[in-house]
Amino acid sequence: MMPMWTSKDNLHCNIQFIFLYMLNAALLSTSLLETDTDKTVNIGVVLDSADPRAESIIMSIKIAMQASNKSISAKMNPLINKTDLNNCFNLTNTFCHLISMQPIALFGISNGEAYNVFKSYSSKLEIPMFLPTKSRGLNDKDFLINMCPSFVDALIDVIKFFRWEKMFYLYDRNDAIWRLQKIYQAFGEVDEISGWTQPDIEAIRVPNVRDSRDLLQKLDKQFKLDAKIFVLDFHSIADYNALMKQIVQVGMNKDGYHYILGTLDINGLDKSIWKSYKYGGVNVTGFQLVKHIHRRGIPLGLLDENGKISVEAALNVDAVAVLTTAIIKMIQQKIISFRRGQLYMNMSCSSNPVQVMENGQSILQTILNVTLEGSNKGLSGKVAFDEYGNRRGYKLDLYHLSFKSELREVGYWEEGVGLRDMAINRNVDNNVEKSANDTMIVTTIISEPFVQLKDDDNGSSRTGNDRFEGYCIDMMKLLAEKIGFNYTIKIVDDGAYGSPVTENNKTSWNGLIGELIRKEADIALASLTITMKRQTAVYFTKPFMSTGISIMIKKPEKERPWVFSFMQPLSFEVWGCIMCGFFAVSFILYMVGRFSPFEWRNGDNGEKAPSDTFSFGNNIWYTLGALLQQGPDEFPRSLSGRVLASAWWFFTLIIISTYTANLAACLTFERLITPINSVDDLVKQSRIKYGTQASGATYDFFKDSNVTVYKTMYEVMKSTFPSVYEHDAVSGWDRVIKGRGKYAFLLESSSNNYYNQRKPCQTMKIGRNLDEKGYGIATRKNFPLGSQLNIALLEIRERGDLLKLEQKWWYQKGQCAGSSGGGKGKKGLNLSNVSGVFHILISGLVLAVFISISQLVCHSCIKSRSKKNKYKVNNDIKVLEEEPLSGSHYRKPPEQRYNTF
Repeated sequence: MMPMWTSKDNLHCNIQFIFLYMLNAALLSTSLLETDTDKTVNIGVVLDSADPRAESIIMSIKIAMQASNKSISAKMNPLINKTDLNNCFNLTNTFCHLISMQPIALFGISNGEAYNVFKSYSSKLEIPMFLPTKSRGLNDKDFLINMCPSFVDALIDVIKFFRWEKMFYLYDRNDAIWRLQKIYQAFGEVDEISGWTQPDIEAIRVPNVRDSRDLLQKLDKQFKLDAKIFVLDFHSIADYNALMKQIVQVGMNKDGYHYILGTLDINGLDKSIWKSYKYGGVNVTGFQLVKHIHRRGIPLGLLDENGKISVEAALNVDAVAVLTTAIIKMIQQKIISFRRGQLYMNMSCSSNPVQVMENGQSILQTILNVTLEGSNKGLSGKVAFDEYGNRRGYKLDLYHLSFKSELREVGYWEEGVGLRDMAINRNVDNNVEKSANDTMIVTTIISEPFVQLKDDDNGSSRTGNDRFEGYCIDMMKLLAEKIGFNYTIKIVDDGAYGSPVTENNKTSWNGLIGELIRKEADIALASLTITMKRQTAVYFTKPFMSTGISIMIKKPEKERPWVFSFMQPLSFEVWGCIMCGFFAVSFILYMVGRFSPFEWRNGDNGEKAPSDTFSFGNNIWYTLGALLQQGPDEFPRSLSGRVLASAWWFFTLIIISTYTANLAACLTFERLITPINSVDDLVKQSRIKYGTQASGATYDFFKDSNVTVYKTMYEVMKSTFPSVYEHDAVSGWDRVIKGRGKYAFLLESSSNNYYNQRKPCQTMKIGRNLDEKGYGIATRKNFPLGSQLNIALLEIRERGDLLKLEQKWWYQKGQCAGSSGGGKGKKGLNLSNVSGVFHILISGLVLAVFISISQLVCHSCIKSRSKKNKYKVNNDIKVLEEEPLSGSHYRKPPEQRYNTF
C-alpha cells in the first residue's frame, strides 16, 4: 500500500518530487527495456544495530526503491542486514553474506573502523558502495561513493570570513580527525593582503557527549579570551542536541561565544533549544543541505514526528535515484545482463583468490557519470560526483543565530565558488573598532632616523605631531593622505619595542606590541622588526624596509703609505722577473755584438774586428734606456740584434703601460686593516667584546637561535662581565667609539648605516648581515585599517617614495660625506704617497755627486802619478847620454834602479 500524502495542496508541487525524475528516466528508455517484470536487482544494505538512525534509513531506502520499481522493468530488492559495526569479525561475515547474494551495489553507514572495512572489501571486490553519512572525504580512487557532501571546505571559508584567530575543535569520533587534518592543511599560508593570519586550532575529544559539563566548564575557565570559538563535529543530531543543552546549563550561551555546528541539518535540531540562545548574546552558525522547498510533497513515511525529513533519509533517496538512473543506462548499454530473471555478478569473497564483480569498473564509472540537476535534481540539490566518488557542484545554506535574532538564513556556500550573498557582519565576535573617521593613536619609539624629536623653534616648545620628525613620520604622512584618516603620535611608555613577558605563569607583551594588544594604541610605527612571535600577536603590513643584523666596529686607523708605494702596481715577483730579463737581454746583446760579423767595425789595420760599441757596459745602458722609454745612442745593425731589441721594446711597452694604469690607483687608495671581517672572526677571538641591545628582535635572535655560532655568541654575551648589553642603539654606538677598537655592537644594518654617517665618523660596518628581516607597521588583528595600510604602503613603495625618504634621512642629511665618496673636491696626493720617488731622486743626486768627486780624485791621482813617472824616465835618458860606452857591462847604481812598467 502506497503511503499517504502530507497534504492535497502539495500535488501541484510534484515537479520537485523525487519520483518524477525517475519516471522521466523510465519514459525515455521504455522502448529499450525488457518487458519481463520478474527481473530482480539485489541491493545490499549494512547498518549498525545500535544506530538510532537505522530505522529511518531503512524506511527511506524501501520507499525509494518501491517508487523506482514502478519506473524500470527490473525490481530492486533491498537486502537489509544489521550488525555491530564496531565488531570487525561480525562485519566481515555480514559483508561476505551479502556478496554471496550477488548485489549490484551496497548501502552503508560510515562509522569508525567500519569505514576501513567497507573501503577494503568494496575495492577488492570492485562493488560500488553508497555512504549517506559523513565520511573522511579522502581523494583516493576506490569504490566508495560519498552521498553526503563534505562540510569541511565550507567550514574553512567560514573561518576565513570571520578571521578567527583561536578556535576549539570538539569532536567525538575518529573520523573527525581526518577532517581536522584537512583544515590544518588549508591554513598553511598567511593572507598578507587581508591582514588575517593562520588561526590557532586546538582539537579536543569529547569522550561522552551526553555528559560533558565538566569539560565545558574547564575550557571556559582555562582560556581567558575575548571571543571563544567552538567548532562542533559530532556523529548525530541527537549528540548536537545534547551538547547544546549542556552549554546552556554551564552558562556558556552568552556574549563572547560563537559555536559553528558541523552538521548539514541545523534545522533538524530541537527548536526549543534556540530560545535559550536568542537573548544570551551568543552566536551560532551552521549549514543546511536539504532546502525547505524540497520537503514539500514527500511521502509521510519519510518524515519524522516533527514533519521533517532527515539528511540521511534524503541522501538515501538520492542514492537510490542515482542507482536507478545508472541501472537503466547499464541495461541500455548491456553492461549488465540477467539470467533467469536474476542479476548474477559472479562475485565471491570466500574463494581464493576472491572473485571480483563482473564489469565492476564499468558499473562504477556509469554511476559516477550520473548527474541529477534541474527539474530532476535530488532532495539534496544537484547530485554529481568527481572521479573519487565525492559530491561536487552542491550548495549549502548558511544559517546564523545572534542576539535577539532567530536562526535565519544569511547566505549560502557553493562548491568551487565559496560564500555568496552574505548578510552578516564578519566582526560579530569582536568589539567595535574605530572607523577611518576616528582619530588613530600611533605609538612609536625614539630611534634615529626613523623617529626623532625636532629642535625647539626659536625657544618655543613644539606640541602635538609637530614634535616629531624622521623617516617613519614622513611615511605616516603619506599613508594618512592616501587612506584619509587622522592620527595622534605618542611615545611608548616603557621604551621597548615589544617582547613576551611571563609573570605568575601568565604571558603578556611589553612595549609597542603590548600597547596594541591592550588597545592603548591603534598603530605601532617604528623600526619594528617583523618576527614570528610578534606576527602571532599582532598584524604586520608588508615590510617597508629590508634589514638584517650587522656588526659595527670602530673604524681603524688608515694604513700609512709605504715609502716605495710606486712599486705597488707590480708585485716583487714581477719586479724580480723584470730585473732578470733586463740583465739577460744585456748579456745576449753583448754576445750578439761579439759573434755577429754585421756588428764588427774596421780597425786601424783596415780589417773588420769586434767593436767596442756594444760592450757589456754599453749594452746595460742601452737596455736601461729602452726600459725607461728613452732613445739610445746606437742601434744594433745585425738582424739578430734587431730581433732581440724589438722583443725588448714590446716587452717594455706592455710593462710600462700596465704599470702606469695601476699606479694612480695604488697611490690614491688607502686601505683600512680591520681586526675582524666577519662574525666567525668575532667568535674566534677574545680581545674584542661584543653585545646587543638589552631587549628586542636582535637580542631574541641570538637567544632563540639554533645555529651553533649564534648560540655560542649568546652564551659569551650572557656571561661577560661587565655587561655588554646596551639600552638602545645610540648607547651602543657611543660605546663602540669610546671602546678604542675593543668593543663591537650588533644591530640592524639600517641603524648601522645611519650612525656610520654621523660625526665623529669613527664607526663602520663589517661583513654581511647575519639574517634577513624587515620593518613593518603593526596593528591589532582584524583592525579595519590593517589591509588599507598594507595596500597604501605597497603603492608608495612602488612609486619610489620610500626610496626617496631613505636617501633623504640617511645620506643627504649625513655628516660624513667624504667617507662615503660624496665629497665635493678630489683629494690630492700627499707627500707620503710619492716620497719614494723623491728618495730615488735624492739618492741619484747624492750618488752622482759622489761618483763625480770620486772620478775627479782618481783622475787627479792617476794624472800626477803619470807625470812623475815621465819625469824619472827623462832623467834616466839624460844619464845614459852623458856616460861613455865601454866594453865592460854597464851596471846602474842600486839607488838609480826604477820599475818602468
